Amino acid sequence: MTTRSTSPPLRGRDAERAVLRGRVHQLIAGTGGVVIVEGVPGSGKSSLIADAGDTGRERDAQVLTGAGQIASLGVPAWLLLDTLTSTDEPPVDLDALRRAAERTEGGFWLVQEVHDGLEKATLHTPVMIVIDDFQWADLATAAAVRTLTRRLSADPVLWVIALRPDPPAPVRAVIDQMSGQGAEVLRLGALDADAIAQVTRDVLGGTPDPGLREALAGAQGRPLLLLDLLHGLRDEHTVELRGGVAALRGGSLPRRFRDSIREQVRLLSDDGRLTVEMASILGRTFTAEQLAGMLDRRPSALLAPLREALDAELIIERGDTFAFRHDLVREAIDAGLPEPLRRALRRQAIEAGLAGGTPVAEIAALVLQIATHGDAEAIGLLRRAAAESLVRSSAIAAELSSQAFALVRWDDPGRGTMLTEAVTHLVLADRALDAAELFERGRGPALAPMVAAQIQRLIAEAILPADAGRAAQLCREALTHGNLPAELRARLYAVLSGALGIIGRPTEARQAADAAVAASRAGIDARSVSAVLVAKAVADFQLCDWSDGLRSADDAIRLRIETSGAHALSLPDGWKAMMLDAAGRMGEAWRLAEEGARLAQLDGQLANARVWAMIRARITLRSGRLDEARAEAEAIQAMSYELGSVSYLYVAALTLATVAIHRGDQAGMRVADAMAAHMGGSGNPDWRGRGQWLRALLDEARGLPAGEGSGDEMATLFSGCVRVVTLTEHAEVGVLVRLLLRAGRRDLAETAVARLTDESHRHAGEPVVEAALHHARGLLTADPGLLLRAVDLHAGDERPLVRARVSEDAGTVVVATDRSHGLSLLGSAIEQWEAVGADRDAARVRQLLRRYGVRRRTPYRPRNGWAGLTESETKVARMVARGWTNRQVADELFLSPHTVSSHLRHAFGKLGVRSRVELARLVLTADHEV
Repeated sequence: MTTRSTSPPLRGRDAERAVLRGRVHQLIAGTGGVVIVEGVPGSGKSSLIADAGDTGRERDAQVLTGAGQIASLGVPAWLLLDTLTSTDEPPVDLDALRRAAERTEGGFWLVQEVHDGLEKATLHTPVMIVIDDFQWADLATAAAVRTLTRRLSADPVLWVIALRPDPPAPVRAVIDQMSGQGAEVLRLGALDADAIAQVTRDVLGGTPDPGLREALAGAQGRPLLLLDLLHGLRDEHTVELRGGVAALRGGSLPRRFRDSIREQVRLLSDDGRLTVEMASILGRTFTAEQLAGMLDRRPSALLAPLREALDAELIIERGDTFAFRHDLVREAIDAGLPEPLRRALRRQAIEAGLAGGTPVAEIAALVLQIATHGDAEAIGLLRRAAAESLVRSSAIAAELSSQAFALVRWDDPGRGTMLTEAVTHLVLADRALDAAELFERGRGPALAPMVAAQIQRLIAEAILPADAGRAAQLCREALTHGNLPAELRARLYAVLSGALGIIGRPTEARQAADAAVAASRAGIDARSVSAVLVAKAVADFQLCDWSDGLRSADDAIRLRIETSGAHALSLPDGWKAMMLDAAGRMGEAWRLAEEGARLAQLDGQLANARVWAMIRARITLRSGRLDEARAEAEAIQAMSYELGSVSYLYVAALTLATVAIHRGDQAGMRVADAMAAHMGGSGNPDWRGRGQWLRALLDEARGLPAGEGSGDEMATLFSGCVRVVTLTEHAEVGVLVRLLLRAGRRDLAETAVARLTDESHRHAGEPVVEAALHHARGLLTADPGLLLRAVDLHAGDERPLVRARVSEDAGTVVVATDRSHGLSLLGSAIEQWEAVGADRDAARVRQLLRRYGVRRRTPYRPRNGWAGLTESETKVARMVARGWTNRQVADELFLSPHTVSSHLRHAFGKLGVRSRVELARLVLTADHEV
């Protein structure tokens, strides 16, 4: 983040103006970015960004402008759409935007359409988006801008955003995130004495004397007020010039400045005063029709009072609308109204809007300003606004329904219904933890057990897998209520089963799954049956009954097909893919993952798309496709960032950490250090064990001694059977044994091998289990025969990382008794590590070979330039250079747009370019040289 000087040396804002013009010139050259301008009202923000927009138009950029309004806070994406349509030729398809807004998770798909439209527009001309008063951005706009600035960082799109220093928390969070990602921040402080003197010379023709300087201090260094004061002095001839020095004549200030805005309003006629006061309720800009509705008049009847306000320069014309000359004007008028009158006028504005057919979501901001505790009318309006907003923005619906619930009295008979609404909207907005907190805070003793149980089930589903312990607790508490319907009981038991499986209690998980099956026999909804079958499938699989588990998953899939889709959290195809993955059947798992991800993208199933991204990341990693695994993990992070959700972030973090360890990526390993510390401090023993596991791998990779106490919780990760969600599988037992022996915990290593031995009896004939057992036992006993047998059993394994590790471990032991065979195994391990790009692993084996006098040359593999790109990065880069958008590339290569963005970002880094324009030039040059 860059913060510029807040004390410009010349005319007020010349330094900042130069910065913005420089960024416009960079935009024309093909490099976009984000500039944030912060300053108090009157500090010159609006004139600065307007000048930047003019510069953009002069350089033939497409300039889109908009300004936030307090009256539109409740309208989802109003500011974004108003900005995009501020030109006769919008860069987006308005019909497509309307269709996107009508879809489930409309806010997400709206952003998709805007992104695609802007990306296509930049293929022809740079785009500049100038937004003023961003402190009043609605939640959907704020979230969209956060996402779009990140997604379009490689495109010639320049965002110039102006706001006050103290915006609402959600907007502040968005601004901080953008500044943390490289946005340039211009903070406008008060003009210093030199700047004030320069502006005075420009307006009055002379340097201010001490008396005038003291008078000018009343402007508080704000350019708007300073210019008002100076123009008043000049127009009323209250200054005199002597030898280039300007002095007050008679020591008095001009009437124009001395009379406050409120005094100007007082001087209007009764009709004019009423008109501007009513207009101040509507916001900075308003239409004649809106004002007429407030005053219950025909628009033609407003001609005289509006003309009076225009003549007084309180209001100005702006195209088809009117606007206050500055927000300071509107705020001064609004603040000058007595509080009872202000509330009455806002209520009148609400009534006029409703009578005129204005959607209630558009007047929600006014409702919030007048609502009081127990106000049934305000509560009803906010609930209606939430319902209207849900299709376009679940985030705004969550906020409005939460606000409505906050106004409800404890004894209100509808409290339970409203709590359910608020919790549901929070869950849909990916704020499950907030939903859980609201439920605990707002449930009260009068909440009906049935309602409580329904809410608990909803929250429990939403917080899986991140907080499985809490989910299990919620389900158990709900199940203590008597007389629950069979369907609700079945769903609760199904969620409980999944939660127990995640926290490592497979026997209890199976019992809960059996209870879910028993409850479902009473005849329940097909989607709920699918959820029950998935719970049974996972429970069976995690108790080593793979055949029954996969059979139940197939049954759930058939039911899903018959009912045209199951609940996202009961995605049977995804669970089967994870089971196949755990069983080492990578090809089958990948085919399911590819098809699932494709259908989720086509159908617009956002929740399912996130699940499939997680599954693809796991499968590509275990298949040794490290670059693709990294791209999928980064796609998960991007999607989570856009949606404000932490779901599956742990999968992304562990995937990236594993890739970094295999490659020796020091920066990635430092990020993994933080991840290990975070997981190690978790209240969940399973996560603590996984954090300890990651810490041990990092120490081993760096050649550091094992940490003190290492192994205690790590050893509990493998309890006998695989765990589908955390993917604790058989092949990991060999790694666990190696790490435990390194930590001096042979006792724990022996226990792990004994558990694997017990399970192998239940998996007779399963090659992956037998191979894992020979590997783990061979490491424990340093038995060459067992390890050689493990190599043979892994010969057809679809997991190259496992094959390479087994070859290395076998060679390390065998070389002591059979030098030739051992060296051959180590040589094979190097080739396998190098084939998947695991540079650190290959270097470790190469170092081991040197101890035996064998030197293997490190093959040259370019890191940068075209030769350094992976196959996927090359495809993506060349398609983008030919003018394809990310969405078009994603559709062509059957990838998600987020994955395409990840490949493109890495290609940029290797090629040394910063934008699509530079990439296109590079490709053109390279093609000419061929």
